[in-house]
Amino acid sequence: MNEMTPPTGRSNSQRMRLKMELTSGTMHEAFENFWARDDLAEVLPGFLVLLHQIMRASVPLMATAATKARETADQDPLCLALAEYYEKHCYEEQDHDLWTLNDLADSGFNPQAVLDAVPLPDVAGMSGAQYYWIHHHHPVMLMGYIAVLEGSPPTGAHIDAVQARTGLPEAFFRTYRFHGDVDPHHLEDLDRAIDALPLGPREMSMIGLSAMHTATVLADCVNRLTADDAPARLQ
Repeated sequence: MNEMTPPTGRSNSQRMRLKMELTSGTMHEAFENFWARDDLAEVLPGFLVLLHQIMRASVPLMATAATKARETADQDPLCLALAEYYEKHCYEEQDHDLWTLNDLADSGFNPQAVLDAVPLPDVAGMSGAQYYWIHHHHPVMLMGYIAVLEGSPPTGAHIDAVQARTGLPEAFFRTYRFHGDVDPHHLEDLDRAIDALPLGPREMSMIGLSAMHTATVLADCVNRLTADDAPARLQ
């Protein structure tokens, strides 16, 4: 038996996925309801703004976690490999928020209006909790956040159907479609990292708590979207 495989026969990544399935029902319901909305064309621009706000925090969060992990690597054997994972993923996620702004601009929306909009407390709380846990507990907790945000990538067929329903241009979906293509590979990388790292029950519990918090708040973010969250049109 691999030393990283728990006695249950499941790997750490499999155990994490199972726990996420059991605790993410509210998030999945929120997305199902969102995609079924009659006013999807009106609320989808606000959804892309929400994704931009989340993406904007992603690289700084991972850079912070990598720095904290390197600072404590001499006392914690987990942290060196953890820092290397976050640094690699920073590179992979670089500028995706800017791509999303370009998608909105090329679809007729004002990108400055997106930047001027103050993110609501649910968005700030979702990423802000990670800063607290990174600085005041352990940077491994960010893995739960990443697991949720990359855990349900959209399929090409789904994006095609949404585009047909809403009539929004292809440019609107460029970065969203890109994530649908690459996030499954990022999930594989995350699973490999979780299975390779020396994670015990305590660390797995921390990752699970972070994932559960992220899924819960993300559901709140999606549930409260209205047409008023759409950015202004370009003149």
